[in-house]
Amino acid sequence: MKHVKKVFADKIKRGWSKIYIAIDLHDTIIEGKYNLNNDGANFFPNSIEVLRDLSNRSDICLILWTASHIGPIRDILTIMEAQDVKFNYINENPECPNTELCDFNGKFYFNLVLDDKAGWDGSTDWFLFEETLREIGVW
Repeated sequence: MKHVKKVFADKIKRGWSKIYIAIDLHDTIIEGKYNLNNDGANFFPNSIEVLRDLSNRSDICLILWTASHIGPIRDILTIMEAQDVKFNYINENPECPNTELCDFNGKFYFNLVLDDKAGWDGSTDWFLFEETLREIGVW
């Protein structure tokens, strides 16, 4: 979780007010069952607890990053909201507009990405992520 430590250190060093975290859904938050309505998909252990703590912080912006259709996304968000997990955005970050240096039209801005395709293991990494956040004093 070296990059997690770096992102939070950069937040302090650079005086950022927020950290933007893009989080994939399938095989990251829930098991990928590869059916339209996520039938049979369970949340990975500790994912809800960590996401709840993150979503209740004003200095964290959670972005659900998924290729799912809007109906199944709404269903998952309803389940998570009932457990006090709130995502700020879905597949976008309107808080970070284009600048002279960067064009965010094709790729929105984030500091950290949690995605099985980026090496995230939903069955173990939620515990490691929480441990790292505790170690660096985020909570």
